[in-house]
Amino acid sequence: MSTHFYVFGSLCRGETDPASDIDLLACLSRPNPEIDPKKFSIYTYERIRQLWHEGNPFAWHLHLESRLIFSSDGSDFLLNLGAPSKYTQISEDCMKFHKLFSESYHSLMKSSNSMVFHLSCMFLATRNFATCYSFGTGQPIFSRKSPLLIDRKLPITNEVFDVFARARILSTRGYGSSISEAEVNTAKSSAPIILDWMKNLSPTEEMHYERI
Repeated sequence: MSTHFYVFGSLCRGETDPASDIDLLACLSRPNPEIDPKKFSIYTYERIRQLWHEGNPFAWHLHLESRLIFSSDGSDFLLNLGAPSKYTQISEDCMKFHKLFSESYHSLMKSSNSMVFHLSCMFLATRNFATCYSFGTGQPIFSRKSPLLIDRKLPITNEVFDVFARARILSTRGYGSSISEAEVNTAKSSAPIILDWMKNLSPTEEMHYERI
């Protein structure tokens, strides 16, 4: 069985901090139950080729920010694939993440249940929106701080952005300090700013939203 292991993400960008995890990719010719799916993102070679052909953002992430750490045959599978196809779904994906943010914001305002989860979804939508937008600039940014790093960065403070980022880590990994009521209120008050930013930044004129 052929196997290639890669590391990608924050470690390859030199952005590690106490909240960082280690992103590992396993490319396999067939399933291997000995490889832990909790530690690795596991893909067959065929699926990776499909992602390359589609121009999927994850393919570009791996192409630009991955490092080979093991190869069963001495080759570099991802390197040999060359550059992925052009990513052509910028507008559609920006609209998708705008919708996710808006829906999560509405849910946050309607109920005090699952506040951290809703803030986590708002963070995911904001980060992914910025990453999709960055493709249009010719300089894709995959950092979790991508909204603060693009050319038209999100107009909120690092402290407010950190509330959303912490909620994401708490929701997905159970790591970090809890989100206070005051921080939740700060996040709520910043949401219309983020929605305006998305609306103004979007590459389509079809994006609309309702204020709460």
